[in-house]
Amino acid sequence: MIFTNTEYLLLLLMLLLLIFFILKLKEFKKLKKENHILKQYNEATKDSNIISTADLKGNITYVNDKFCEVSLYTYEEVLGKPHSIVRGEEDDEIFQQLWETIKNKKVWYGVLKNRKKNGEFYWVNINIRPILDEKNEIIEYIAIRHEITDLVLKTEELKRNLRLDSLTNIGNRYKLIEDVSKSVNPCISILDIVSFSDVNDFFGYKTGDNVLKIVARKIEELLIDKENYKVYRDHSDTFCIVAQNEDRDKFIKNIDEISKTIGKVPIVIKSRELYVQLSYIFSFESKENLLETANIIKRYSQANKNIIIYDKALELEKDYEKNIFWTLKIKKALDEDKIVPYFQPIYNLKTNKIEKYEALVRLIDGNNVISPYYFLDISKKSKQYLQLTKTMIQKTFDYFKDKDFEFSINLTFEDIKSEYISSFIIELLKEYKIGHRVVFEIVESEEIDNFRKINEFFVTIREYGCKIAIDDFGSGYSNFEYLAKLNVDYIKIDGSLIKDILINKSSQNIVSMLVNFAKGQKVKTIAEFVSNKDILNKVRELGIDYVQGYYIKEPIASIDGLNDIISLREFS
Repeated sequence: MIFTNTEYLLLLLMLLLLIFFILKLKEFKKLKKENHILKQYNEATKDSNIISTADLKGNITYVNDKFCEVSLYTYEEVLGKPHSIVRGEEDDEIFQQLWETIKNKKVWYGVLKNRKKNGEFYWVNINIRPILDEKNEIIEYIAIRHEITDLVLKTEELKRNLRLDSLTNIGNRYKLIEDVSKSVNPCISILDIVSFSDVNDFFGYKTGDNVLKIVARKIEELLIDKENYKVYRDHSDTFCIVAQNEDRDKFIKNIDEISKTIGKVPIVIKSRELYVQLSYIFSFESKENLLETANIIKRYSQANKNIIIYDKALELEKDYEKNIFWTLKIKKALDEDKIVPYFQPIYNLKTNKIEKYEALVRLIDGNNVISPYYFLDISKKSKQYLQLTKTMIQKTFDYFKDKDFEFSINLTFEDIKSEYISSFIIELLKEYKIGHRVVFEIVESEEIDNFRKINEFFVTIREYGCKIAIDDFGSGYSNFEYLAKLNVDYIKIDGSLIKDILINKSSQNIVSMLVNFAKGQKVKTIAEFVSNKDILNKVRELGIDYVQGYYIKEPIASIDGLNDIISLREFS
């Protein structure tokens, strides 16, 4: 068959149309499949997240069912209303920062306390994102929230329990230290039960515990001003009473009356009457030195003298000697290159390998390896801290420059705010070009007082590939803010939770929620203080990514060959 030119062109055109149709059909099927998948993803997101959109003035234009379910408002009740309808108790400064961020076409991350229609509060981890048109102009805002109320409340419950003495149900030493640090012009009295060990020896520890509970209750009942006077159990048979802005003579008189009253009325034990006598001491020093000075005078108390008031002369000379001793030792260590990093491995529970190390400062004194517990605080007083920090960072970078491991360096917010330290870190990142293996671990838990400065530093180090970790996560509400604001890569779960995880159901629940929360944020978790195999198995069961602790390995001076040794041990 012979085709004319016209027929040939017509046939070719039909063939091209057929090919075009087949391609379009395939593309349509692909788009239909992708749309179906996208729809499912959208439904899943809508079900798990609280979503709302707003116009340029912040008025609500859309909320999903989850928003209504959690806030208890109907769609009609919130439509067109400002988002402040669910606002909790945050400061205006937070919302000012929020608006500044999103108006500059950036995403704002944070933790907010919202209010339901019935007045109840709920907490959300939230990111608010501006939606831009093709001209890069903002047309609306979308807020995606993830409710973390259970996590926050459980953490607060744990914090309360950590501050409560389980035997006497009064504040413990941790609570005492916390309250003193927040107090204004405090004074303290430390009371001890005279010859309490005899009670335990003669009647047994169960009876001794009952005596402690009775004495604690009696002290509480005898407090004249229960708003100002607070009682705590320090340890064993030692109680502390703290008051603020109290007249010195009045405070001494009140404590004396409490002691005399308790001593007059016997405690009946197994048909026997036991008279409890209290010895007590006082300190009226500044809150920074209050507990330290109170403990000093305990050491100077005499058997025939039950009342002592702190005098600086008692320990001032020893305090000076101690500071001078460590200041000289630090100076010598810096001069002789004896400030060194030790490294503790961080073990991946998925790959069953060591993949990272944390650098920890040590002072070498002859054959002794000295923990920073003894010298770090004194280094801050003697202005040696910055040099210590710089030395640690330099040596850690130098050690890991040719090693294929991620490594973490501890920093405080004060370090970051120090131009001396922050600029030095940037210089090292430029020089060594190993930023992709560096993790900066934030070790403090106080509020960020200069977020702009901190954020600028993290934006800069991220340009070099560095990662960010938060230490002691779960120990306070502020940590959730850090996680949202700083967009972290790792969280190290508070060691007090891990240590008690086998015996404390509350700790276990908190850790489980923290892990689930972190997974939702695509943040990896690290458990510290893993001291035995049972704890390791429990944190593995809860889905934690990495572990660190003496069960894996104590901090060491050299990591060479360590992976081969660790792999021989049974961790999996």
